[in-house]
Amino acid sequence: MLGSIWFKAGVAVIVVGLLFAFNRIEPQALRQLGETWPWLLAALALMLPPFLIVSYRFQIILRSQGVDVGLREAVRWTMVGSFFDLAMPSSNGGDIVKAGYVVKHVGPGMRTRAIMAVLFDRVLGLLGLFLLASVVSLIGWSVVRDMPARNVLLLGLFGASFGVLLGFRILGARRLYNLPMLVRLSEKRSWGARIRQLIGAFNQLRERPASMAAVLGLSVFNHMFWCLSLLCIARAVGDQVDWIKGFVVFPLAIFSNIFGVAGGFGLGTAGFDLFLSHLLNIGNGALIGLLFQSLGAFSRLAGLPFYLSAARTGQLDALKASHGDSKAGEL
Repeated sequence: MLGSIWFKAGVAVIVVGLLFAFNRIEPQALRQLGETWPWLLAALALMLPPFLIVSYRFQIILRSQGVDVGLREAVRWTMVGSFFDLAMPSSNGGDIVKAGYVVKHVGPGMRTRAIMAVLFDRVLGLLGLFLLASVVSLIGWSVVRDMPARNVLLLGLFGASFGVLLGFRILGARRLYNLPMLVRLSEKRSWGARIRQLIGAFNQLRERPASMAAVLGLSVFNHMFWCLSLLCIARAVGDQVDWIKGFVVFPLAIFSNIFGVAGGFGLGTAGFDLFLSHLLNIGNGALIGLLFQSLGAFSRLAGLPFYLSAARTGQLDALKASHGDSKAGEL
């Protein structure tokens, strides 16, 4: 029951309803959006470039795992996955669909690498959030040092950033991959071979420092657009946020979206209210989160034509294969 889509959607409705009931989302702030809609339009426009950035990042990760695809194919898979993040709705529904496309493309023998590529894309994308906040906190230390809960905030950011990087370093170590006990286990047990394949996938990415640096750089660049979009949404609801503080706190709020549905609705909305109210002293945090999630959901509809095109192409390929079989039968 806890894993049911309907249960998650019900929780989201209840959470958003409670935010309205306890005036965390004020109707007056909603009414003024009719006068500040250009800021919302700018916020939506800033949500579109990340699709191309993330697609290029996914292409690099796929190639690090031995899956050589063009940017056009990476864009198609990314856009279809983005649409299903909204359509399923769950926090990882798009990843499952995207993995299905990649697995179908590579065929047997490369499926583990294909699935790991999708996992790396998600994890390194989230890592970019914390790296962005960590870098900005160092650049704008004169501003950040006056923020509430500064020490806890920075400890969490740097811990998450370098903790994940350390995990990649350990799991991607060649010494671990060639460990005699693990080699013997992989020869005797199928699950041992699978574990060694997973470690090998980490190793493939770690031993390509240029690719790893490019992936992390693209992740940070991607989230800069998201943070700029949030600055525009904040202006639309009447809050002018210092960009340094915003770039430190917004990544935490964006991260909370993984606990919501269809792009963050529900628990993600509450996360925005929590982080923005406590760290930025913003009273409209829940409304900012709700608008961010709504515009994000609207932007994901751009993936629908890619899915319909892929489905149509698949149907045509099936018809061609069927026609070819019938011809072969006649001969």
